[in-house]
Amino acid sequence: MMTLNLRTLGSTAVLAMALALATPVSAQLAPNPAKGPTMTPSAPATPPAAAPAPAASSPAMADCTQSADRVKAIAACTAMLKDVGKDTAKLAAIWTARAAQHQATGKPREALRDLSSALASDPKNADLWTKRGEVRATLNQKIRSAADFSVALKYNPKSLPALIGRGEQFRLLGALPKAIEDETAALAIDPKSSIALATRAYANQRLGKNDLALKDAEEALKLDPNATLAYLARGFAKEKTDKTAAIADIKKALTLDPKSAVAQAALKKLGG
Repeated sequence: MMTLNLRTLGSTAVLAMALALATPVSAQLAPNPAKGPTMTPSAPATPPAAAPAPAASSPAMADCTQSADRVKAIAACTAMLKDVGKDTAKLAAIWTARAAQHQATGKPREALRDLSSALASDPKNADLWTKRGEVRATLNQKIRSAADFSVALKYNPKSLPALIGRGEQFRLLGALPKAIEDETAALAIDPKSSIALATRAYANQRLGKNDLALKDAEEALKLDPNATLAYLARGFAKEKTDKTAAIADIKKALTLDPKSAVAQAALKKLGG
């Protein structure tokens, strides 16, 4: 299998790769054995006496989504999948609920499989593409995560989580101008997004735009005093002008994220 060297790819190539992975949609979907043709019932001659209760209010769905006992919740979801039949809307809801339970119990790969099945039943659901992109991000699947966010944005161009998520993946991939573009679009929707500000600050600093980085980092930290990426961006931006302040910011980032290899290397470089 050919190994990708992401360092040799420009931002445009990375974006093209992410978008290529996102299409066709059918290529991203896992087979769903429970999925069948959707039947459209004919309209009843007379209105029903009472509308059926929504799935979320039924005892079975309540068991599937409860958080008191995740193991029992997963079992309830699994049982529902065996009995739900060919109702694609219910199938998508159950797969999604079980994915959330797997994610909450630290099983992102199981969550990924369930979200793929949910998408097989509801392939145009932007929220589902976003959720799968977020799970892929936790698994360090940067390009595939960016691809899922790209499909989410195809169906909902104003999806704030998808814009923020894809921007972060582009930052990690080194596609910094694309990261800035996505986070700027996110900030047009929510000017108070500390995550978008911190990500844009870091990307701008890596491009040598320290003034812009400092402005975004300061604003991000006003909104969220624990924005690790903002501390790193501000610290790196001050390396040449205020070494003491730079070391303090990077130490704060390391306190918030003790496993940050970037912060560790920066402190070693600065002698902090």
